[in-house]
Amino acid sequence: MTAPQRVSTPMRRGLSSLRASGLMAALRVFLVYMAALLLQLTLFVEVRVVGVAPKLPALVAVLAGLLGGAQKGSLVAFGAGLMWDVYLPTPLGLAAVSFALVAFGLGSVTQDLFHDTRVQTALLAFAGTAASVAVYAVLGEVVGQRGLLDDDLLRIVLVSSAFNAVLSLVVAPAMRWALWGGRVREPSVDSPRAAARIGR
Repeated sequence: MTAPQRVSTPMRRGLSSLRASGLMAALRVFLVYMAALLLQLTLFVEVRVVGVAPKLPALVAVLAGLLGGAQKGSLVAFGAGLMWDVYLPTPLGLAAVSFALVAFGLGSVTQDLFHDTRVQTALLAFAGTAASVAVYAVLGEVVGQRGLLDDDLLRIVLVSSAFNAVLSLVVAPAMRWALWGGRVREPSVDSPRAAARIGR
């Protein structure tokens, strides 16, 4: 009876520590996203270039995919999109699905290519934002939300993506802290890098 108890006690401590770190990460992500949402709804209502504002909720979703990986990132992106949906005139869940798809795609494609440099982060923030806006417009048309695929879409995609590429220099460190608490992201277990490390 003594041996199983000795084994189970460290396991319980490990599980409780894991739960605590997961809750802290969720809280940090929530705080960063709420700050981004507040800026989107206040400052960036006024700050526009050729009538287009940044898309901070989309930027948070894109960075979640890049820094958190496909699974973790898509969950964060879905939550970010769902909260953003509340303020949009389009059907509830449209931004959530769009953000989650893009975050999952980015996290999957870049899991062994993303090096978390400023230039690479900015370029992928541009590409991810462009994809998020385009997917949102296409899915909107699919579910019957007319007017999203119009002549202004290309201008909106380019300007908002450029905005987000610049803002990623500030938002990326905040998201890195939120997701990992200052720790370095480990490669995915399924990635070749992780497999090579385990095989050594």
